[in-house]
Amino acid sequence: MSGEPLAQGAPRRGGSLRGAGPLRRGDAPADLGFTGVPTTQDGGADTMRPGALRGAARGRNLDGLAHTLFLRLSPVIAAVVLTTQVVIAWVNYGDQIRLSGERAQLMADMTARALAHPGWTTDYARPLQAVGLDPAFRYAVLRDASGNVVARLGEEPRGRNFERIQVSAEIDPGTAAQPAGSLTLVLSAEDLRANAEKQFVMVLGASLVLMLAFALALRLAVGRHVLVPLRRLLSAMGQVEHKEWVTVDLAGRRRPSREIADISAAFNRMVEGLRSGDEARNLLAELERTHARLAEANGLVMESLGYARRIQQAVLPGPDATLGEAGFEVAVLWEPLHVVGGDYYWIEEIDGLAIVVVADCTGHGVPGAFLTLIVATALDRILHDRGLRRPDEILAVLDGVVRTRLRQDGTASDGSDDGLDCGICVVDRANDTLDFAGAGLALTVLAEGETTRVKGRRHGLGYRRTGREEPFAAIRLPLRDGQTFFLMTDGVSDQMGGPSRRLLGHRGVAEILRRHRRLSLAEQVSALEAALAAHRGPEPRRDDMALVAFRPRSG
Repeated sequence: MSGEPLAQGAPRRGGSLRGAGPLRRGDAPADLGFTGVPTTQDGGADTMRPGALRGAARGRNLDGLAHTLFLRLSPVIAAVVLTTQVVIAWVNYGDQIRLSGERAQLMADMTARALAHPGWTTDYARPLQAVGLDPAFRYAVLRDASGNVVARLGEEPRGRNFERIQVSAEIDPGTAAQPAGSLTLVLSAEDLRANAEKQFVMVLGASLVLMLAFALALRLAVGRHVLVPLRRLLSAMGQVEHKEWVTVDLAGRRRPSREIADISAAFNRMVEGLRSGDEARNLLAELERTHARLAEANGLVMESLGYARRIQQAVLPGPDATLGEAGFEVAVLWEPLHVVGGDYYWIEEIDGLAIVVVADCTGHGVPGAFLTLIVATALDRILHDRGLRRPDEILAVLDGVVRTRLRQDGTASDGSDDGLDCGICVVDRANDTLDFAGAGLALTVLAEGETTRVKGRRHGLGYRRTGREEPFAAIRLPLRDGQTFFLMTDGVSDQMGGPSRRLLGHRGVAEILRRHRRLSLAEQVSALEAALAAHRGPEPRRDDMALVAFRPRSG
């Protein structure tokens, strides 16, 4: 809970509500922030003397607030509106110039193709005259291969370059190694410039209209929602000076802004506190009890989350889960955004095959953690009870299990629209092959200093069917020395930061991995984690992170 700092020299009775103790006489106004209101020693009989608030209710030109806001905001609004409109006009003008240039180039290319035949130096009249029919046409010149002028049409342009568009096209009849000549075409851009000037004038007019509308709307809004409620508040203060315990009516046709409503509500509470004498003490006591209940509830929630984290970590592969017997070096990065997360990974060696799974469930925190439990249970049954070993078959069965658990295949109205992205690698070291299948996740391969992304299908597992889902398919890759494989969730690449506050992206992650490719996998993952933190800087993380890196051991 934030608040204004205490006035200089104001006594403090404690650092928080807890342990503050009962209110003493004269504490209520000071603790509520009304340190400027004089008090007496009679317990409130003469709490507020006449004149204490009179200066706030007299001699104040409240209409100056609208004037001040207009003077402060109008230059900013004008600059933003004008800049936006000018940029739009400039972009439109640039697009028109570009389209006119493409049109001129198309005309030149078509005319050059029409002239591309033997004997074109004597038979050029009709194509050239056809070009001259264009309303924007100004000048055209034909030259042979030696640069000599064969023909001219129109008047050679003079003046400024930005008022014309000039393009060239080669005349190539296809019977010689070099072009037989060239066509230079000049079109006028004066209409575009005039249109741009007209657009600029319209921009200035629109900006002026917007400024006038802004001034009127500002005055009406400030008067309706700020000035009138403030006058009511100051009038009530004047009555409170004379011990008339009135409150400010927050209803009515002219409702105040939220901030003034909060101030008025605080004023009403102050008046009620002054009237009852015990209201402030009761309010503080209630706040203290509420604080205690919130602290107890927060402790229970954090205790439950801590236990949930232990359960989720128990479901994840343990620190001794490696693929050493399969001949692989493995490193893992798993970092939930909160205490628990929606990212999950599976590492196991079964029947001589190394199986690596990474999943990114919908959301993060507790909802994502619930989905990881569904995925973990389903994978255990798929791999051990059903004995599936092909990654595409595993994904297909996992998709069905998730849909069944989340009631997405039926017509039940309570079915969720949740799911997960998943990538599975099944490595056969005996045959030196790796089979990959992905649903929303890709496999990154680092070999010989270059990275390659092997993508699966775009749609994830679960979610409501759209009818556009692609079938699951496995991609087989040969294993070679020096290869390193990375399965990661998008929480690794979606790191906002840097001087320009941009997403790091897959390319940025690939560049970090390339820079540290000569390190061991554990050192690579540590270097990646440090680089991600350096890129974020003060920016917070946005999602859970999970990454499994593995590569064949040499020898």
